Amino acid sequence: MKNLAIITISSIILLFNSANAQYNGPSNTSKTTTVEAIKKNASQLDKTDALVKVEGFVIQKINKDTYWFQDATGKILVEIDQKDLPSFPFDDKTKLIIIAEVDYDLLEEVELEVETIQIAQ
Repeated sequence: MKNLAIITISSIILLFNSANAQYNGPSNTSKTTTVEAIKKNASQLDKTDALVKVEGFVIQKINKDTYWFQDATGKILVEIDQKDLPSFPFDDKTKLIIIAEVDYDLLEEVELEVETIQIAQ
């Protein structure tokens, strides 16, 4: 009976670990886009819940979780929840890679809802 319990626990651990494996291949966020392209295609990107990847700088804090983000093609509002803030300090001179979901409302600014922030290489 003891061996059966050990086998069952081992099977559960193996199943749990394989269920949490991470995909490391190409994805929709492999290619970097621009602020200009995001704004141009915001309606479609919002409908599909596609994640976008953009590289640039957080240039200004607007309020608790809203910032202006800028690349060479323009600027866009980004929402960074407290839990999604990076563990490293950054300022307006720190080049970042942001992966986010596009939020498009006809009567408001296009906004990116940030999922991940990394320092650009």
